[in-house]
Amino acid sequence: MKKMNFKFNIKDHVQTILWVVIAALLVAMLFARAVYPEFLGLTIAIGIPLVVAMIVLIRKNQQALKSRTAAYGLNSAITILLVFGLLGIGNFLVLRYPLKLDLTQNKIHSLSDQTVKLVKGLKTDVRAVLFAKVQQREQMRSLLDNYKSLSPKFVVEYVDPDKEPTRAKTSGIKKYGTILLQASGRESKVEDATEEKITNALIKLLKEKSPTLCAVVGHGEKSFSSAEADGYQSVKGALSEQAYEVTELNLMTEGKVPDTCSAVIILGPTKSFFAPEVKVIREYLAQGGRAIIALDVNLKGGEYSPELNGILQSWYVKPITALIVDPLSRMLGVDAAVPILATFSKESEITKDFQGNCYFPFARPLEVIAGAPAGMTVHWIAQTTPKSWGVVDLGSIQKGEVAYKPGQDKQGPLTAAVAVEGKHPESKAQRNTRLVVFGSSSFVTNNYSRYGGNLDFFLNAASWVMEDESLISIRPKESGAGKVELSQKQGTTVFLLTVVLLPLLIAAAGIVFWVYRRRL
Repeated sequence: MKKMNFKFNIKDHVQTILWVVIAALLVAMLFARAVYPEFLGLTIAIGIPLVVAMIVLIRKNQQALKSRTAAYGLNSAITILLVFGLLGIGNFLVLRYPLKLDLTQNKIHSLSDQTVKLVKGLKTDVRAVLFAKVQQREQMRSLLDNYKSLSPKFVVEYVDPDKEPTRAKTSGIKKYGTILLQASGRESKVEDATEEKITNALIKLLKEKSPTLCAVVGHGEKSFSSAEADGYQSVKGALSEQAYEVTELNLMTEGKVPDTCSAVIILGPTKSFFAPEVKVIREYLAQGGRAIIALDVNLKGGEYSPELNGILQSWYVKPITALIVDPLSRMLGVDAAVPILATFSKESEITKDFQGNCYFPFARPLEVIAGAPAGMTVHWIAQTTPKSWGVVDLGSIQKGEVAYKPGQDKQGPLTAAVAVEGKHPESKAQRNTRLVVFGSSSFVTNNYSRYGGNLDFFLNAASWVMEDESLISIRPKESGAGKVELSQKQGTTVFLLTVVLLPLLIAAAGIVFWVYRRRL
């Protein structure tokens, strides 16, 4: 019996080996690019031997390519390469310009309008370094990829603190999952990162100086430090997250509006202003000042601060002594004295992209006075529903008589917010005055700021008066448990379909099938 001798000659299988190597390197390069896109060097390191192997294979087949069979094979190879090329280009386009569909109720997996505007408008490079283990990194990848897809100036890097402890220590990282944001030589750390935290940190990082809003005090205004239901602590926190500072301003003590004030806020005064204070406010606005003024209606009659009414009328805004009521509010579970702002101006930067409704408790109507000079723009920015009206006889409210009186009350829709921009003809100011007037100061209290778009509306107004339009937007949404609310009739229908009808149909089908089989 002859002894069989198996010998493997590597020279006879060079081409096969090269094809296997090329295929393995191609798969490895695609894997590295898809899973570790931040490590470009890894992709290059795999690509170099891939190119070398392809060159060697081509040189090995130079003689064979002269035959007709080889030509057909070459065409096939080119076709395969073209297919891979098209797949590669498609993969790149999908990664660079991802198309996603967010079906959650609050769109919690989509970036907010604020984030989109901020990142797309980046004028400087921002590097986001995530210090996390592999599992945590993959959990955050989707969110960071959303940021990265908005602008090439937003660069993402992933670092494993266990593999690079020195870098983590020098960066001051104390917790897994921390994102280090770096821009223009400054940096900020975000722990337990969410879109809201990342965006707020980015806003603060990009601002070289924090604008200051000076809240006028001394006339019964609600406090920005109060955590009570009628305080403004929640809106102060929201302003702080936008890199705005809020400080108190006593006009009698200061005698002027300090240069450090980027804008003045007067919210719901309940006492009169002294003549020197009125003069300071008039001069400040005439010199190109910025202000937000909210005046409440006095349900007992008269005006809390009639001096402010005179100032506003000089800027072609007239507060009306009436209380807005809206019967539609009761359908939403609130009192009729909490009208709904459902219509917003598309001509104003504050509200042109605004979505949703606002709840304006104890609001008064505002009127735009005709005849504003050419250098001044005065227009409404929010109105109530057509079903609302303004009760002029405030005494009837105390008696419980809330009914529309034709010829006396003001029929809706009613203006509840006005924006003014421009100069008085005699003004020598170097810049335009910006003024926002609200018919209610309660809509941003701790009790009401969380409803509808109240907080966004106020923050947009604050950003506009300070010419910080990049922050005029809809803020990041909080995730919440999805609920399906059914009426009693709908619930009964679902019960009958799923518990009664569907089982009966299945049972009937089974009986029919059993009878049919018996007859065979």
